[in-house]
Amino acid sequence: MKLLYVTSQSGRRINGFMRSAIIAARQLNIDFTIVSNMDHADKQLYEEDCRTYGIKAEHIDCDRNPLAKKNYTLAKKQLLDLMKREKYDVVHCNTPIGGVLGRICANKAKIPYVIYEAHGFHFWTGAPIKNWICYYPIERYMAHFTDMLITINDADYVQAKKFRLKKNGRVEKVPGVGVDLSKFDKEQRKTEKGEGIRLSLRKTWNIDPSAFVFVSVGELNDNKNQEVAIRALAKANDSNFYYLICGEGENRKYLVELAEQLGVGKQVKLLGFQSNIPEVLLACDCFVFTSFREGLPGALMEAMASGLPCIASKIRGCTDLLGDSDYLFDPKNADELADKMRSIVDKGERLREVTRNSNNVVNFDLDHAIQSLKKLYESVEDR
Repeated sequence: MKLLYVTSQSGRRINGFMRSAIIAARQLNIDFTIVSNMDHADKQLYEEDCRTYGIKAEHIDCDRNPLAKKNYTLAKKQLLDLMKREKYDVVHCNTPIGGVLGRICANKAKIPYVIYEAHGFHFWTGAPIKNWICYYPIERYMAHFTDMLITINDADYVQAKKFRLKKNGRVEKVPGVGVDLSKFDKEQRKTEKGEGIRLSLRKTWNIDPSAFVFVSVGELNDNKNQEVAIRALAKANDSNFYYLICGEGENRKYLVELAEQLGVGKQVKLLGFQSNIPEVLLACDCFVFTSFREGLPGALMEAMASGLPCIASKIRGCTDLLGDSDYLFDPKNADELADKMRSIVDKGERLREVTRNSNNVVNFDLDHAIQSLKKLYESVEDR
């Protein structure tokens, strides 16, 4: 079986977003090709990863902006030509743009089976009305070209079941893309080595060992909403609190200026891209996840696996992971977040949350995701 995995943008190299699909396919000896815009890929590292996994990669000139004209001209032509030339048996589409382009081209190329994996619909209960006006009709219409619609959280699964798919089409749910839990050992916090890492990084960051450190991991953009955590830090009014942000993005300058304006410039540290996230999490005391919209957030799963208590937005995806935690908050409410930041300092509260997280996250590890996709791919092969 030949499978084409469609996504809009590649990372610098093969990443966790697609790893479970690659491994599931290779375990079944499926011929696997990724197609995406590879302008941001490190060519050498990406080629090395492809050789390691035994897969192929192709480039198309698509853009993450749904209004970009080239998506529906140049990229569409490139993708359609690729499908006609290679005659794939299955197209597995991902991301909104990849999902639309992939399904349009697969229909024109008469691909036998089309999968769309929704990593978080852009419309949800409480979403801005413009999201419903723009994205909902598109997804509802594109479902007609879909044999299997895969969702990764409960809310999207319920919504997807209302769509009309192709004849004999079906909706499935998988536990996200999976997290490699072996990289995040919460027991290391209790070891001499773990303490050494904690002290060393805090010295690098110029943070006292006794300080209480909150941390976020993610792109600096409006959806990730780090602004609310900075505002909450100021409202918490505790000079022993620090807030670290790992990631880069367009909002960096704004966040730095906001922290200065609110008088917490020295307590907020933007660390940029970090390749050692397991060690960073080991050196911190609480993870803060502030997004307005997510599918099933991998960064939150990693924090749960690392043994950190987590304060997170009360949105779909986060509620799938954290269940009935008392540390879910309205992402627009800095006062509510400040209250939870003060509360989580209590050791008993932290222990309760860490125990809950450890029990929950095992259901979302990489192996679970691989086996879930493997069963779905097998069901396509057995048709």
